[in-house]
Amino acid sequence: MSEPPKNLKITEPSADGNKSGRRNAENSLPAPIFQTATFTFDSTADLAAFHDGESEGYFYTRYGNPTLAAAESRLSRLEGAEASLLYASGMAAVSSVFWALLGPGARLILLGETYRHTRDFAESLLSRYKVDVEILPENTIDALEKANEGPVRVLFAEIPSNPTMRVPELERLAEWARNRGAKLVVDSTIASPVLLRPLEHGADLVVHSATKFLGGHNDLLAGAVSGSRPFIDALVEQQAMLGAVISPHTAFLLERGMKTLGVRVERQSETALRLAEFLREQKQIKCVHYPGLESHPDHKTARKIMRAFGGLLSFELNGGPDAADRLVDSLRIPVLAAGFGGTESQAEHHPRMAYADLGLEGAQARGVVPGLIRYSVGLENFEALRDDLVEGLRIID
Repeated sequence: MSEPPKNLKITEPSADGNKSGRRNAENSLPAPIFQTATFTFDSTADLAAFHDGESEGYFYTRYGNPTLAAAESRLSRLEGAEASLLYASGMAAVSSVFWALLGPGARLILLGETYRHTRDFAESLLSRYKVDVEILPENTIDALEKANEGPVRVLFAEIPSNPTMRVPELERLAEWARNRGAKLVVDSTIASPVLLRPLEHGADLVVHSATKFLGGHNDLLAGAVSGSRPFIDALVEQQAMLGAVISPHTAFLLERGMKTLGVRVERQSETALRLAEFLREQKQIKCVHYPGLESHPDHKTARKIMRAFGGLLSFELNGGPDAADRLVDSLRIPVLAAGFGGTESQAEHHPRMAYADLGLEGAQARGVVPGLIRYSVGLENFEALRDDLVEGLRIID
């Protein structure tokens, strides 16, 4: 396999608003879709000049593409990052970071509650390659300070966490990681860079399932990593060999989705907070997990580091798993589907959706309470979603 070219042209729109710095090919307003696998050269001399670094351009889409570069540039501006890299899925992004940072004998700490398949990847594949994987019982500094002594290569935290929205003190995590010589990697999918920019709080890298809020329309599959230019450059070389790239059309959709990220997340956060406040007052509800509520254990931390509290919440019913099934089936507006972060609301009995192979007992062993409902708030009116929940709760009462 040939080595990835070192002189790929990355055109970033000007941050100072200079129109000439934002000009796309043929003066197209949106970044055009360069739907091509390969790029042509006029002559062998032009090809040689490209490989010698005497001219800029693109070579092969696995090594770079202008449409991908436009989306990566937009994400970097949103994150306040030096550089970003897009992947074929969120798991491709997370696993690529782990492969790049970890090896035999290296130690990875997962801070408590994380996306199920991140944990599965660490426990099954990384452990097979002799990576020392330690999963802490809680998403807290206290749990971290009780971790076993010894060197740590990577500290991984999901902020907020899935599905109970824990928000640990990010700057203290960063300080702990620095003191142990570890890299702090934060999965900020649920917050999005609109609400939280982990790099500003000391994180080394931030990852996203861009399928969720960044894309925002449930019509694409993508992942992303943002951080320092040297590390992203190293990931570019790794990605060229592993091949987990997204298509130009997917990058176009993602870049378009990120243009409306702010207004979408603002609306979703406002509605989610009102729904959480409504749900906590209902007699059928045992507990609501949403960092915007004062009752949430991390409310003060969330207020300090997040601009708002996001469009995802979860709650438990007094009636347990049977009541959760009946409520999900009775709701008329949210769809029953995997994922979150889209314009349509989604509601699921989370253990049945995400842990079907393990069953309710297996989910509980992972810390997910049977009967937990995860609710992703879309762009529908609050009153419509509230009234739908009122009717559903009445049916199961």
